[in-house]
Amino acid sequence: MKISILSDFHFGFGAGTEREEDPFEAVKEAIEKTEDSDLIILGGDIFDNRNPGTETLTRAMELLLNPLLTSGGAKLVRGIKKDTGKISKIALMGTPVVAIHGTHERRTKGLLNPVEALEKAGFLIYLHCNSVVFEKNGERVAVSGMSGVPDQYAESVLRNWNPRPIDGCFNIFILHQSITEFLYAQHTMDMKTLPEGFDLYVNGHIHEPGKSEYSGKPFLLTGSLVPTQLKEESTKPKGFWTIETKGPEIRWVPLDNQRKVYYKTLESPGKETIEKELEKILGEGHEKKPVVRLNLKGEVKDTLLNEIESRFGDKVLLSFKKEVLKGELPAKTLEEHKLSVEEMGRKFLLENLEKSGLDPGTFENLFELLVEGKTEEGMKILMGIPDKKEVNVRKGGDKQEKPSKQAKLF
Repeated sequence: MKISILSDFHFGFGAGTEREEDPFEAVKEAIEKTEDSDLIILGGDIFDNRNPGTETLTRAMELLLNPLLTSGGAKLVRGIKKDTGKISKIALMGTPVVAIHGTHERRTKGLLNPVEALEKAGFLIYLHCNSVVFEKNGERVAVSGMSGVPDQYAESVLRNWNPRPIDGCFNIFILHQSITEFLYAQHTMDMKTLPEGFDLYVNGHIHEPGKSEYSGKPFLLTGSLVPTQLKEESTKPKGFWTIETKGPEIRWVPLDNQRKVYYKTLESPGKETIEKELEKILGEGHEKKPVVRLNLKGEVKDTLLNEIESRFGDKVLLSFKKEVLKGELPAKTLEEHKLSVEEMGRKFLLENLEKSGLDPGTFENLFELLVEGKTEEGMKILMGIPDKKEVNVRKGGDKQEKPSKQAKLF
């Protein structure tokens, strides 16, 4: 079978800016290049946030409908810890699409995340700690998926699930996590904790594509289809992986019609130096405005940057990064401020739960409920108020109302 593996579309990224079309155009091109695939796998972060707007959701559906209108795809034959009877017949037409959710789409348990919503609408098959088996021309492929969970809990979630390869199948294991060997973060998951025996391992989340090995088998980093963070690595072409299970043969498929990204580091540059660099970039010719990230070291006055923006802003999408001098506060975008506030909130809540002797394992669930504006449900967790459903189940039996178990995120 031929399988296409795509990830990190980030539909909704750049909304209200000149880059808002970039994710949709990238996915449109990628899906066109998957027309000869028997199966498509999506590695999470299909959306840029957990509550995508109506227009974003609708446009995502329009693009994901195309694989279902093709012919000759693999057929679903079995589910493991997955009730295949609840999968829409629409999702089983044409070339099936299997997806996990990522960190951007994660919602607390009991709340529908947007990838689950796409499954209910019939556009894909959603996996989280379960598996599905497909067949074509006598060959079987099993896909086992673990959607994104908070990094500090990833290893325990994986242990509790305890996935195993399925006999008689080409087995693919896909997840969406920070992996120690590829990404520095406060909490990461060691590759050695992954189950052995699968024929292919795939991880979303990390935006730069890569190919490695685990337990003697290929390990793929999907990369993203759109650069959301402007780093030196962001200048590399975006694309996706395909694999022919016979062999197996793995191939990288680059996208051709995407906005070009430049990352330039300049030491204490003057006006002439910056203008010369930008003129050089513009001289290469672009169908779309290029994104240019200028990493500026040393003292650079804001008045100079405003002047550069005024002259080149209609020709390039400029982003400045100034090296912070001692005693100065770094300038942040609104998006970076929003992230900082959320991370500070998580840290503050966790510390206070621990001081109060409450189970820190519930803090993510509580925080997500508060972010969603569901304060009543959050207070129930803190106060130990039993859930109405549990009370109804006990009605007619034990009259004593015991506190409900603390809700869990996964």
